[in-house]
Amino acid sequence: SWPFLRNQLFRMKLARLLLLLSLIASQQAFADDDSRRCHWWQFGHCGAEGLPQDAPQADTLITIDVATNKIYLFQEGQLIDKSSVATGSEKILRKGRRIWVFHTPRGQMKVLRKIKDPVWKKPDWAYIEEGKPTPPPDSPKREIKGHLGKYALDLGGGILIHGTDEKHSIGRRVSHGCIRLPNDMLETVWKATKIGTDVYIYESAYTQTAMSERHSDLDF
Repeated sequence: SWPFLRNQLFRMKLARLLLLLSLIASQQAFADDDSRRCHWWQFGHCGAEGLPQDAPQADTLITIDVATNKIYLFQEGQLIDKSSVATGSEKILRKGRRIWVFHTPRGQMKVLRKIKDPVWKKPDWAYIEEGKPTPPPDSPKREIKGHLGKYALDLGGGILIHGTDEKHSIGRRVSHGCIRLPNDMLETVWKATKIGTDVYIYESAYTQTAMSERHSDLDF
């Protein structure tokens, strides 16, 4: 009869409405959860802070954003810790025919060495900046202990992630190419990484550098 059919149609519409509301609630819950978490299988898709789309997929990953001077440590896609850092100033130093551009390179790298109590071999440019005479390359005067902190991670090409005795430099673009970390974050990164750990350096807001030829903290 007509009343019976009308009741059936009402029940069907009500069921569809309840199903639609349930789906909307599920999607919202998933979106809220997804905004808080980023798993390894979502790399490049979850939009997590410090995790650009072209970052490598890895169990342990360090990313460094030179635009914001931030370092991020991820494990299994989860953000473990983050901190301010110091990165390359992009300044140019000239002495005769010699030119240095203090630049932090971008791109995918790996930890090649882990160094305890690193000793800084003071380069020529450091003496030039100070207006002091440059000693011979093998002079013991070049070896400075404590300047690079307790630990250093060698990324190759003279670029290190290391500590610093210039705490005021953290959060600024003032280094000569290396990435300087505060002591607590340096300790965390040191313990979490091993040789072969992926490091991805990027720039979330692009700024043009002065020259294509660049040098780092360890260049002579």
